Amino acid sequence: MKKIILNSLILLVIVSCGSKNSSKVEESQGVSKNYVEYVNSLKSENDLKIKMGGEPITIVGKKLKVGDKITQVPLVVNTKLEEKNIFDDKNIKVLYTAPSLDTKVCSLQTKILNDEAKKNPAIKFYSITEDTPFAQARFCTENDINGIKAVSDFKYHQFGLQNGLFIKEKGLLTRALIILDKDNTVKYIEYAQDEKNEADIDKALAFLQKMKK
Repeated sequence: MKKIILNSLILLVIVSCGSKNSSKVEESQGVSKNYVEYVNSLKSENDLKIKMGGEPITIVGKKLKVGDKITQVPLVVNTKLEEKNIFDDKNIKVLYTAPSLDTKVCSLQTKILNDEAKKNPAIKFYSITEDTPFAQARFCTENDINGIKAVSDFKYHQFGLQNGLFIKEKGLLTRALIILDKDNTVKYIEYAQDEKNEADIDKALAFLQKMKK
């Protein structure tokens, strides 16, 4: 736990340096040199070519692929900051990761998936972002989101780091659509090639229908 907390503190550097386009984080006032060195040590270990704002970004870790087991990391599930392993049950799961719920593309796609979640109660739909639980709760209330469950990786950033979904320069999760089977094996995954682009929800839902049969 101490290591996780330390990593969380270190990753705050990434957020504070998120406006930089370079994959190298520069040392700034009040930031430990060790922290900066840690952030700069994070490697992509993948061939993903993803852009944000027209600039290439670094996705930390190995690319998540079909056949991989999702790395189970507790996520914050409510404004009481309670943590839960959402992968404990034996349900099929649809995971939508995104930079933030409060962007045009993320908002639109979350609403679409929310409608699908209501139609498929036996399947668990999750939206995972680095937004605080308070921002997520406000968004869900304002937009009548009560099918898909918004959960947050803001506290430790470990879900993104350990599953190849974390944007090094921005401290956010990249846009991806993932379908897991009952044993949390990846059966479908799409990384959006540009953060301004929508994920192909229709294609993912067609795949999901085949899984249900």
